[in-house]
Amino acid sequence: MTIEEAFGIVIRRLRRERNLSQDKLSMSSCLDRKFISNIEGGKQQPSLVSIFALASALNTSASSIIYETEFILKINTPDRLRSEGSKIDWISSMEIMMNKINNSYQGSETILIVDDEKQLREMLSDFLASYGYKVITAEDGQDAIEKYTENGPIHLVILDVVMPRKDGISCFKEIRKVNPNAKAVFMSGYRPDHLQAKEDFHLIQKPFSPVEMIKAIRNALESDSEPMFD
Repeated sequence: MTIEEAFGIVIRRLRRERNLSQDKLSMSSCLDRKFISNIEGGKQQPSLVSIFALASALNTSASSIIYETEFILKINTPDRLRSEGSKIDWISSMEIMMNKINNSYQGSETILIVDDEKQLREMLSDFLASYGYKVITAEDGQDAIEKYTENGPIHLVILDVVMPRKDGISCFKEIRKVNPNAKAVFMSGYRPDHLQAKEDFHLIQKPFSPVEMIKAIRNALESDSEPMFD
């Protein structure tokens, strides 16, 4: 993933969250409509001036846009993390942005994170712990089933769809045999209809932003538990 693509994800999320069309954002920011389209498509490198213009039009701060872009770039580029050879202290760099998010996303529930990418597990674990959640991690679907049965009540499972030994869908179906009311959020590049899931299926499509993740977690925790798959 490039920084342009990560920046585009942030701008697209903010615009849609504020119910703005590209034309309206263009008028508010005094930036060309095609420029904004290229920005959202990850085809345009933003200048510092354009970042401040977009931030003002979207009623946010330039620093929060930059911090979220940095997070998305790191969490969706695990190879870069391996090459750096050390854990990145991204929590402190995200502090300004995350403090702006409504406190309603705080929680104390126990969450099981299941992903075969170690760096992603660690970053999500730190991220959720900063919101008050108790976190358990598993490296694949088989490990997740063992962790789920060995630990106390787990309120939510976050699973990658594609994993070695046992994929996320198969894993969660087995977890549902242990606890029919178990809840999950899946991470995948696939669309929900590709996974043959029902409408209440909680899916975070990669690449995702931290705001989308924390919202999906609270929505899943507060929703009624329903069968996800036919």
